[in-house]
Amino acid sequence: MLFLANRANLDTRTLLSRIHNRFQTQVPNEESPVEQVRYRTSTGNKVGVRVTVTPEAFLRTSHPVDEAEIQIVFDFPQTHSYDFYEIQWVEADRDLMIGWHQDETHTDLGECHLQVDYRGETVQRAEAEFIDTHPLNVLDRRLGHFVAVLDALTWNDGVPSLPGQSVR
Repeated sequence: MLFLANRANLDTRTLLSRIHNRFQTQVPNEESPVEQVRYRTSTGNKVGVRVTVTPEAFLRTSHPVDEAEIQIVFDFPQTHSYDFYEIQWVEADRDLMIGWHQDETHTDLGECHLQVDYRGETVQRAEAEFIDTHPLNVLDRRLGHFVAVLDALTWNDGVPSLPGQSVR
């Protein structure tokens, strides 16, 4: 039995397996928003989880596209006292990606930022809440925030943005 109470007992492979299995168990259920779950790999190693969802069922509200993907990546760098992650909402039909990045990039925004990419370019970055809890708790909180973030998204001259300088 594997104990996952804190970061010290985690490794990326184990965490990604837990995340994959969590979403995979939702696939047989007809009411589930999950359509497909797969690993993202690099040279045969698990580096992330990709979950294809029906947006209206996942968000429990109307949405302008029929399919979206949630992309999840976690890393536990020995050089930092906190976990790195990317939890992203991707809509291929609109060439839109919105996601939280808790890493060592864009330190002017703190340890975590929310990023909006459109047509392959970053159109907005904003400071986001730093969450230093167990990665599965982080994932639950971020997944729960997608509804509010997507509801707040505005389109000005055909480009998406989120209002304000700071976001969840």
